[in-house]
Amino acid sequence: MKKSICFLFAIKLGICFFCFFFLSCEEEFKVDMPDNIANGIVFRGLISSGPPPYFFQLTKPAAMSAEKYYYEGIEDAEIVIEDVTAGIKDTLQLLIPQEEEGSSYVELHYYNYRTQKMEYEPLGNGRYRGRGVYITTKMYGIEGHTYTLDIYYKGEHHTATETMIPKTEITDLKVQSFDLGEGKTASWAPIISFVNQPEIDNYYLFHVDGHSSLTFPISSIYRLFRADEHWSYSILSDEHLGDTVVDLLVSDGEGVRNIAPGSHYPTIGDSVFITMESISKACYDIYDKAIEQLRTDGGAYTPTPTNVESNISGNVWGIFRVSAYSEKGIFIDRRH
Repeated sequence: MKKSICFLFAIKLGICFFCFFFLSCEEEFKVDMPDNIANGIVFRGLISSGPPPYFFQLTKPAAMSAEKYYYEGIEDAEIVIEDVTAGIKDTLQLLIPQEEEGSSYVELHYYNYRTQKMEYEPLGNGRYRGRGVYITTKMYGIEGHTYTLDIYYKGEHHTATETMIPKTEITDLKVQSFDLGEGKTASWAPIISFVNQPEIDNYYLFHVDGHSSLTFPISSIYRLFRADEHWSYSILSDEHLGDTVVDLLVSDGEGVRNIAPGSHYPTIGDSVFITMESISKACYDIYDKAIEQLRTDGGAYTPTPTNVESNISGNVWGIFRVSAYSEKGIFIDRRH
């Protein structure tokens, strides 16, 4: 059967560890973690085929007490992303959160080089929220282009290379009741149709949301920091699928509270949007391994899968991902 398994790792109050490890800078975890994690750095964010600018965050574990750690932003690194195909090199700009006087409410102000306007993103309350965020200054995500990542931090150089695989269009989206097993039937579930790129292996990442990427681009600050105990992502390999895929169920993801499947689809009477990202086999394998490890923990909350490799060299935890994507939305009529 085709795998349609969840891209785990969106953890409460922020998008954590890895691009997929959405962990808040204030999320606590136990100290008895391996030294390579405690001394490593965490990278998250992506280049997409959507509109720039693109946002990234670098964090590291930092001791709060004898028993707890939290992630704090790294603000003294240099991040360079190069579009090798176009010969464009972009040194990312560090964004410094601006706090309201007498409050811990913070905002990130930045220059949008696409619209040529100053813009800002409110991040809410949180002393460490928004630290270690870097923004592109001239980069565009283009299908078929190859991108390199270089991180220079404390005398070490970390690097990665990825090519943006062309997107696959969603040709149809509808909803229907669906048997989710164990005698349970979802009130509804989204199903999609699409045509695979022929004669190549295809790997996809799906996202189920109530908002369009036109409102919240997949590489925006909103996506970077928005997360909770449910992870509305799933991954798919077309190894056992034909060129034409009809009525494929899109998983709503997986939560750490063992809530029943289907519980996190948008409410009936709302809209649902399915984003379909093309990802490389290397990225797919990282997600797959991470999911496998988390699913063997007996259901316990595990924020740092230590056996999962990154596509970034050195002691960096995260994925350098460049994703072209398509999207389709539908209003869920209460009469369905």
